Amino acid sequence: MSESDKLEPTAEGAADAIEGYQGAHSRLTLVIAASGKGKSTSLRNMDPSTTFLINVLGKELPFPKARHYIEGTNMETTRNAAQIREKLKSVSKDHPEFTDIVVDDLHYVMAGEFMDKAMQKGYDKFTMMARNIYDILVTANELRPGLNVFMLTHEEETSGGARRMKTLGKLLEEKITPEGLATIVLWGESVREDGGRNRYFFSTQTDGSTGAKSPMEMFPPEIDNDLAKVSERIREYYDDVSLAKSKVKF
Repeated sequence: MSESDKLEPTAEGAADAIEGYQGAHSRLTLVIAASGKGKSTSLRNMDPSTTFLINVLGKELPFPKARHYIEGTNMETTRNAAQIREKLKSVSKDHPEFTDIVVDDLHYVMAGEFMDKAMQKGYDKFTMMARNIYDILVTANELRPGLNVFMLTHEEETSGGARRMKTLGKLLEEKITPEGLATIVLWGESVREDGGRNRYFFSTQTDGSTGAKSPMEMFPPEIDNDLAKVSERIREYYDDVSLAKSKVKF
């Protein structure tokens, strides 16, 4: 075979190229918020029969439907980065019944690894922690088409007042910028309303201090902190349903 023959495009190659261009892969959403801002509660209306939960700390979830998440069925408890990547892949490949994956809470994958290696000297441990989180986020973007992946994690505030995803070490925040690996970044917020009740919501666009973002006309600027609604609207959007015609009421 000549060198020119080796470079000849094939129908299979063309199909792969078109599929890649059209974005035929999973959709990653980062949900970033301070503790107590409603991250875990945002799962409350997700359907346990179609949602797989990776429960990093094995904590109890703060809503009644949580009892329907069962270890070994639609939930796995692990903070091991390699196990999380493999579980993302296996759910994507072997379990078409699951249309959504939620990882709660990505920050503790880093924090757990940091504490495990607290007595180790040197900077190699920070490099490995950064690589593990990077690999999880990249894997979440490379799963089967139509699968929504939600990564819940914590925020931190810089000395200049900017709010960003909380990381350990400088490699992720300075060299990678994790928010840049997701098309959708929702920021968890709360406000005290008349009567003393807190209203919890997601910001879908930045106010100048956060990295919140979403595609044009996907969401209003503020939406309920309800991942079931978010997931439904994401599917509508990529089926070319405009926000004005959306059946999802935020």
